[in-house]
Amino acid sequence: MAEEAPGSARLLRWSGLALVVGGVLLAVATSLHPSRETASTIIASEVRLVAAHVLYTLSSLLVLLGLPGLYVAQRGGMGRLGLAGLLGAFFGTYLIAVSGNFGFLAPVLAKESPAVINAIGLYPPVVGLNGLAVIGFVAGYAVFGIAMTRTATLPRLAGIFVAVGGPAYLLGAGVALIVSPALWAVAVLGSVSLGAGLAWPGYRLWQPTTASA
Repeated sequence: MAEEAPGSARLLRWSGLALVVGGVLLAVATSLHPSRETASTIIASEVRLVAAHVLYTLSSLLVLLGLPGLYVAQRGGMGRLGLAGLLGAFFGTYLIAVSGNFGFLAPVLAKESPAVINAIGLYPPVVGLNGLAVIGFVAGYAVFGIAMTRTATLPRLAGIFVAVGGPAYLLGAGVALIVSPALWAVAVLGSVSLGAGLAWPGYRLWQPTTASA
């Protein structure tokens, strides 16, 4: 990473810390989140569901703050491929955070009007929003991770974690909610992979002297 002005270096360090905390919170939130979202399971696991979505919201916010800093710090090595991945991952994460607001409404709907939960999921604008979120998130992190592996200064394994973890986390969660709760383990492993892949270079931004020692 080239030398930065003091103010820029400070912003990059804060971006790194945001990625560290955001990556950890993503893994914790996914581990905490219920593996099914039916009316009965939502009511039975209301506290876990709401707590998980609080952590998801915080994680998304921190990742959105940290991703641009990681790209700026490595833009020379990541190039246009990295920029394309950044844009996809950024907007995918943002849209996932927006749709995640449903997690705060679900317990109320499950108690007062359970049928509305399925109806919302089938509402065309919601389907469209979720579709864009999945495409942006999955493709964005896959491309961003590949771009990370092409840099000379980032750990190659961190890029692999991001490229594999992003798709595994989101697609695993979707399949688990539709097909079988047992597949939620794929989402958990994916979140750990993605979180580690973001936190690792994030730590190197946050503590450059320690990381390079």
